Amino acid sequence: MLLSDGERLDARDFSAMSTALAGAEHFELPAFGVDLEKPERSLVLQALRRCGGNQTRAGGLLGLNRDQLRYRIEKLGLTTVP
Repeated sequence: MLLSDGERLDARDFSAMSTALAGAEHFELPAFGVDLEKPERSLVLQALRRCGGNQTRAGGLLGLNRDQLRYRIEKLGLTTVP
């Protein structure tokens, strides 16, 4: 739900959303590094569960097409969606 003081929405009405998105771009890589496979696996599984196993829709949630998602499923060794 959006709340606005006026009859029309303008950029100020979306400032909270842009602030939240900007924080994601400023992630600092820890000195010990990061294992990207764990969050990737978690995100793929979450998307597949949310979409009832539909790979096209799950890929859309992740900004991927179905073939890109299938590549990640194979790479991560995922065989079924719990």
